Amino acid sequence: MRWEEKWMKPTKLVIRVINMVNAICLDTRIVSRFLAKKTRAIELIQQYKNADYEIYTTTVNVSELIMGLWKIGPISEHRMAELKDFFTDLHVRPFDFDAAIMAGKLHGDILRGKEIGWRDTFIAAIVLVHGKKIITSNSEHFARIPDIEVITYD
Repeated sequence: MRWEEKWMKPTKLVIRVINMVNAICLDTRIVSRFLAKKTRAIELIQQYKNADYEIYTTTVNVSELIMGLWKIGPISEHRMAELKDFFTDLHVRPFDFDAAIMAGKLHGDILRGKEIGWRDTFIAAIVLVHGKKIITSNSEHFARIPDIEVITYD
């Protein structure tokens, strides 16, 4: 079979979902509050760490945080190095091929008519691929997606 025939024939799309029962994503606001040493954010994250959850964030959240910091003012090389170290330790999950497929499904099917914006769609896709739980202050958006457990951070 030639490659064109293999890739052009209709196939059933199967999305590989890694079910990491004990993994939870930190959305941008809680990461920001944690970095600002806010007690509530620290306590909530510690609660999940104590329960043996793998704590992670996404490349999209990293981008949102850096965009917000740049809006405030320039980020020094020293501060950027600190942030890189922090995010390296936080197990940042990428917007990879599986997440891209999931985002397409979310946007084109599950969220049709009730869109949540491309960044939250990408974050939701990564969450669905990596654990299905998120701590967020944007509960309204993520609650629209079946199979995501939303923990609200105020």
